[in-house]
Amino acid sequence: MKKGNIWVVNEASEGSLSLITKETMSKARELSDELNKELVAVEIGYKNDELAKESGYYGADKVIQVDDELLENYNTLGYAKVLETLMEKYDPAIVMLPASHNGRDLAGRVSAKRGVGLVADCSSVELTEDKEDIKWIRPSFDGKLFCDVRILSETMMATIGRGSFVEAPRDEKREIEIIKEEAGLSEEDLKTKFIDFEKADINPLLDKLLNSKVVVSGGRGLGGPENWQLVEELADALGGAVGATKAVVDLGWCDKDIQVGVTGVQVKPDLYIALGISGAIQHTKGMENSATIIAINNDPDAPIFNIASYGIVDDLFNIVPDLIKEIKNRK
Repeated sequence: MKKGNIWVVNEASEGSLSLITKETMSKARELSDELNKELVAVEIGYKNDELAKESGYYGADKVIQVDDELLENYNTLGYAKVLETLMEKYDPAIVMLPASHNGRDLAGRVSAKRGVGLVADCSSVELTEDKEDIKWIRPSFDGKLFCDVRILSETMMATIGRGSFVEAPRDEKREIEIIKEEAGLSEEDLKTKFIDFEKADINPLLDKLLNSKVVVSGGRGLGGPENWQLVEELADALGGAVGATKAVVDLGWCDKDIQVGVTGVQVKPDLYIALGISGAIQHTKGMENSATIIAINNDPDAPIFNIASYGIVDDLFNIVPDLIKEIKNRK
């Protein structure tokens, strides 16, 4: 592996670092410590002094800050030119970006321009035993398989999927070195003009799923859509959110936005209850980091029990209705 530092290219959300950036920072910090490299956050934007400081609080040893009015809103050509220039000057070993719309766009353009290997939408990042290479793990075939991809170019780039890692801890006592760089941009470099930003309304079911401390998810073990209300009733009794497997979403039993898994959303609640879910890797990769997992399934060999904190081998219809009644009675 070449010399050079590990970079995380920041992404902001409503004035602070996005959750996916904090998650990426967590893994990058771990890699930096294991490889004895510095972790550098790259903060590109406008009036971003606080974001630069925040990068250090979440684990960066150094922050390269580019502050320019032309970078107030994301622009492919502008951001790509800035990142290319910084990579040419500092020559990092690894560059990690969030697998968001903008992160994918920026990573793809810069990797193509510089001839650098890129692995997209990584769900795991692992060092080889000799620490000479990195396994970039990403889903394929709609999440049914996971590929171990190796990058052959000296510099490596990757985008990291949301929920792949835990959020980095915040420590305001960390000492931070901030390096200020000029953007070197003109309006002609951008080719486009920002007119307005309209925030789309998020599905309230999805919003609740992403932010709840309790999630109850259902799978095909429910038997049919007529039994889906059991998932909703248990979630409601616990004050939690409803999730689903890809299989039941594809069957049309519930809203597609509440799909949990590789091709859905990744969640890490305090409590995750799996009803009639076998435990296909496509699903478990989206919830395996939950603090406590309770699985109810009538198949004792169901893979879900391999990651469950507690398992009940029984017909869910013998358990869930009575469980809902008992919870309501205790309120």
